[in-house]
Amino acid sequence: MIDHVNAGLHRQVPQVKGQIKLRQASQKGYLGSVRFFKQLIVGVVLVMLVVPWITMAGVYSRVKSESSQAEDRLVGALMRQQEALQQELEGYRDENRLLLQELDKARSLYDFESPYSQLHPELRVAGPQEYIDKNKVIYLTFDDGPGVNTRAVLKILSKYNIKATFFVVGYTIDGREELLRQIVEEGHTIGLHSYSHVYKDIYSSIEAFLDDFAKVSNKVEAATGVKPDIFRFPGGSVNSFNEGWGNTIISEMLSRGYRYYDWNIGSSDVAADATTSSIYNAVINQARNHPYGVVLLHDGGGSKARTVEALPLIIEQLLSEGYSFDKMTNQVRPTVFATGGYNRG
Repeated sequence: MIDHVNAGLHRQVPQVKGQIKLRQASQKGYLGSVRFFKQLIVGVVLVMLVVPWITMAGVYSRVKSESSQAEDRLVGALMRQQEALQQELEGYRDENRLLLQELDKARSLYDFESPYSQLHPELRVAGPQEYIDKNKVIYLTFDDGPGVNTRAVLKILSKYNIKATFFVVGYTIDGREELLRQIVEEGHTIGLHSYSHVYKDIYSSIEAFLDDFAKVSNKVEAATGVKPDIFRFPGGSVNSFNEGWGNTIISEMLSRGYRYYDWNIGSSDVAADATTSSIYNAVINQARNHPYGVVLLHDGGGSKARTVEALPLIIEQLLSEGYSFDKMTNQVRPTVFATGGYNRG
């Protein structure tokens, strides 16, 4: 049997050798053939097409990675900024809560009803939003008018183009309404100074004070159309007649929006021995001791001829020293005093 197999293999050897020779010949012919070069060109072209795409894909991947990192950094920065803003917002919320608490306190005080609120409810005005402080300013104020000297005072003020303040007394208005209108038309301020100017009656009770105040206020408003929002206490805010009711009256009037003004420069023009020189010297010497001056003068309460004579001298001297003049409004910080050592107004 082995001999038979060997004989078969010997018969197949020539055939196998022939196939190998054919394949070798075929391969030698392919390497130099047109087909070979076609396939070679196609391969090269494919490589040229594929390589750029692979390169671009790599670049895109790198750019995308860098862009992603930049986005991550931006997102991180925005998140940190958001956290900072959140903390700041919390701070504002805390501050707002404190302000609301203060507002609630203010409302509770505002809503507090005075036991005298039903007396003359028309006596209410808008209080000042703020106070305006001015240095080296003189506020000329004239009490107890309109009187025999009011017209002369207005003429002098007009000559120097100066505005002033007139704290008027109600009982002197009848027959002098045109003087009140002139005061308003020429740009001066009207304040209230009582109706009767009788201390013992005005300060006998808070009801008496409000009755008197309402009477003069209505009188001025009827004559001028203006409702005054500032006033001056007869005798000043501190005097021997208002020791019992003074603080209560002040609190009541402030709660109604009114502001009152004392003075820090007394002219002593009501003194029996007052002269033009004494009035002038009193005002000039005191004016230099204050950042701003509220001067007490009089245009009523009897003849004040010496006041009229001293007024232009006072104005010219203070102008030469660099002072300016202005009228009172409720935005002028009130000048008040705590002792009675001033001339009564």
